[in-house]
Amino acid sequence: MEANPQQKAEGTAAGQGGQHAGWTRERVELVKRTICPRGISEDEFALFIEQCKRSGLDPLLKEAFCVARRQNAGNRERPNWVTKYEFQPSEAGMLARAERFPDFKGIQASAVFAEDDIVVDQGRGEVVHRFNPAKRKGALVGAWSRVVREDKLPVVVWLDFSGYVQQTPLWSKIPTTMIEKCARVAALRKAYPEAFGGLYVREEMPAEDYESHSDEHGSGPYEVLGSKPGPLKASFPPLAPQEPRASQAAAAQLDIDVPLQPKQPRESTLEAGPAAPAPQREPVAKAQPAASPETAPRPKPSAVVVAFGPHKGKTASELSDDELSESIDLANEKLMEQPRARWAKAMRENLLALEAETELRCRVPASTGGGNGAAHDA
Repeated sequence: MEANPQQKAEGTAAGQGGQHAGWTRERVELVKRTICPRGISEDEFALFIEQCKRSGLDPLLKEAFCVARRQNAGNRERPNWVTKYEFQPSEAGMLARAERFPDFKGIQASAVFAEDDIVVDQGRGEVVHRFNPAKRKGALVGAWSRVVREDKLPVVVWLDFSGYVQQTPLWSKIPTTMIEKCARVAALRKAYPEAFGGLYVREEMPAEDYESHSDEHGSGPYEVLGSKPGPLKASFPPLAPQEPRASQAAAAQLDIDVPLQPKQPRESTLEAGPAAPAPQREPVAKAQPAASPETAPRPKPSAVVVAFGPHKGKTASELSDDELSESIDLANEKLMEQPRARWAKAMRENLLALEAETELRCRVPASTGGGNGAAHDA
């Protein structure tokens, strides 16, 4: 009698699992109940378990995830979007797995700026990188990573920043951290191809492989978190659905404000011009697009309330850039861990609102920087 895919997924890892070698029936069933999304086929689940065994990554320790991706099986003229469930490693999981290799002696990585003094010798596995952290100048050009193994030549990789950067809030806020993360993963993949060959973390996934314009972005457990692009190449969700984008564009023509919902009371006030105070407010609103940078109105503080984490209860406008990024990272992590939780839908909506606040902050310097600069020159 032929074993079913569930039975095929059980057994012991082929020399790679280390402490995770015991894939018992109970353990496999626990992974399927708690880690994998609903709708996964038996074959997809069996493949997921086999990849866990080969890589030695333990999904119960959040070293790997089973993610749903919508891929176009057709073409641009006749798209055919299908959902596939795939194995997705995490950078932290790959680093933890590398520590369990007996010959692993460490990993190094650093971002490189245009005026840094650096020499990379891939043939000899050597890197000489000198810079002053307090006086780094020039554009971010890339990152290197070096894996040291016992009785073997060190593995060195170099990544060009232009080939990996994506137009997302995280890449805009912490580009150095993101490119270093990609470099470490690439080095581990090259040093241990038998375990990590063909595995890519979320930050490396090319956005063009996935659906970029769909109303179903928020329906899957993973597409909201990273595999779906936004307006440009991206590894994070669109900042807002289609309808709010239209209202945001209209609001941006006034004062670069990106409200979550149209402010109906304000519009009715502007249209109802006969009242005595109205003539004073209406010309101001209409004149705003032509206002000089010195007199341009400041964006209104966001009324979005953080609904989770250490900053729960605070409005987005009260958070610093670091606190806002921390909240976004926490939401992405929680949604990836428990995409089917009862609170997942509400957290996705809150995450979109926080992403919109981040996008707004990215636009603000461009609109106010000219005025500040002029004042400084004066």
